[in-house]
Amino acid sequence: THDVGVAAEIADRVAVMYAGRIVETGTAAEVLKTPAHPYARGLLASTIHGAKRGEAISAIPGMPPDLAALPPGCAFAPRCALAEDRCRAAKPELRAHGAGRAVACVRETGARP
Repeated sequence: THDVGVAAEIADRVAVMYAGRIVETGTAAEVLKTPAHPYARGLLASTIHGAKRGEAISAIPGMPPDLAALPPGCAFAPRCALAEDRCRAAKPELRAHGAGRAVACVRETGARP
């Protein structure tokens, strides 16, 4: 769902997907309060739930990729302000990001308290 409010109310765990791939998974509380993947951060910032009263809602720049012709590496890299050459070189795998949480981003080390 793109309805973050519904997910927060009914789900214990969530998975954030981009271009048909899971980019972050964990408890609903963790992922929705402290998203680790750049797409998850952008997605939440682009909803009314992520905006503070009186502030404009942020939009993720660029366009989603063609699912029939995904770019090599991270599918979000062309839209990501944090992307590096290594992001475009190889598809990041889901890696542990603390207990019960995983993120598919080369910039995330998984070192969380």
